[in-house]
Amino acid sequence: MSQNILGLVYSAIDEVNAQSAGGVVIAKTPEARLLGGDQGLDSLTFVNLVVAVEEQIQNGLGKSVVLVDEDSMALQEQPFRTVGTLAAYVEKIIAKQQPN
Repeated sequence: MSQNILGLVYSAIDEVNAQSAGGVVIAKTPEARLLGGDQGLDSLTFVNLVVAVEEQIQNGLGKSVVLVDEDSMALQEQPFRTVGTLAAYVEKIIAKQQPN
């Protein structure tokens, strides 16, 4: 996964962590758990993170993306398990938008 995409995701994590008044703080490591398991995020924090990532992509790359839709939720490999899987998914979404 590209460091540029991971950097955008980390910037979004910084935004969400800054808004979290004493709540869950998301670690800035590819292994940090987002959904599933005992350490997963609550739904509001997850939504805030997705919106922040979409905004970072718009501002940083000038691309408009929707990360959560029926297709993403139906994927066999859950793209929202960890920070790393989210960054890899973002990279895949952006690559699909590239002209051939």
